[in-house]
Amino acid sequence: MQSFARASRKGVLIITHVNADPDALAAALLLKHFLENAGVSNVKMAFPGGPSKLSRRLLKNLGLNFEYIVEPSCEIVDSVAIVDTSDRNRVGNFATVINNVETLFVLDHHTPPGDLAKRANLTIILEEPASTLIIYRVIEELKIPLPPALATLAIAGVLFDTRRFIHVSPAALELTACMLKRGGDYLKALELLEEETDFPEKVARLKGAVRSSVIRLGEFLVVVSEVSSYEASVARSLITLGADVSIVACKVDNECRLSIRFSRKFGEKTGLHVGRHIIPELAKRMRGSGGGHELAGGFNGKFSPSEAQRETLFTIAQAVGFRTIKYLK
Repeated sequence: MQSFARASRKGVLIITHVNADPDALAAALLLKHFLENAGVSNVKMAFPGGPSKLSRRLLKNLGLNFEYIVEPSCEIVDSVAIVDTSDRNRVGNFATVINNVETLFVLDHHTPPGDLAKRANLTIILEEPASTLIIYRVIEELKIPLPPALATLAIAGVLFDTRRFIHVSPAALELTACMLKRGGDYLKALELLEEETDFPEKVARLKGAVRSSVIRLGEFLVVVSEVSSYEASVARSLITLGADVSIVACKVDNECRLSIRFSRKFGEKTGLHVGRHIIPELAKRMRGSGGGHELAGGFNGKFSPSEAQRETLFTIAQAVGFRTIKYLK
């Protein structure tokens, strides 16, 4: 990471994935803080399409005011850092910026690594529950001073992507304790993440449940659905309703977005990992790319929702040893 800072003395553009969530936001701002402390004076921020609603709430309430861009500008950039994704399809219109940069750094925690990992001069891709943890460890080890507001944002980033420590690692607990010692406010971070689901998202969840098909694979229930938005939220809600696996497709313009979720029981009993086992197999079956964690992942590409649902369902069924599929609804 210090070698990237030395190569980026003239300036760097930090880019997150589209609709940057609190983990992407925290990781990006921590990287900005690191680079500035390493002597990089010109650090610009890019959030393709803008930060998520929840991320904007964090910025406002923590008093973190800074300029950022949401669309590529004409300014030439020599060094770019991609945070919380390694997939070109996840950075929106900023994919064109990446083509011409001299130095590309990718920091991510999703597996398998995307196409940008091969293009990058430097990559740090670690299978941690949050990207925030990766950059914060560097800040902690180098003893770089950290304002309490940034420490609180870092806690929020970890809480968001670990789902309040449901998905946890020793580093997540250890480093969050360090954030608290740095003046991070745990209760404030928790409070700022508690946001009532807005009306369109509620509608999407209910439509997702109504439109779903239920498939039985032995002792497990797989739920397949299609919505026009909020596919990740719908996939999470179906797990809450009792599904062991949820597969939710969403068609936006000419692209299909697929969200996959496993219950913890399903993951533990089968040993399957969404990012490591399911996403790579989908990449072989369909034209697209994606990544994920142990129990959650996403895949985007030029295919129909029905094709995405079918290929994902059969990939999972084959992985757990089922050749026949029984629809319950």
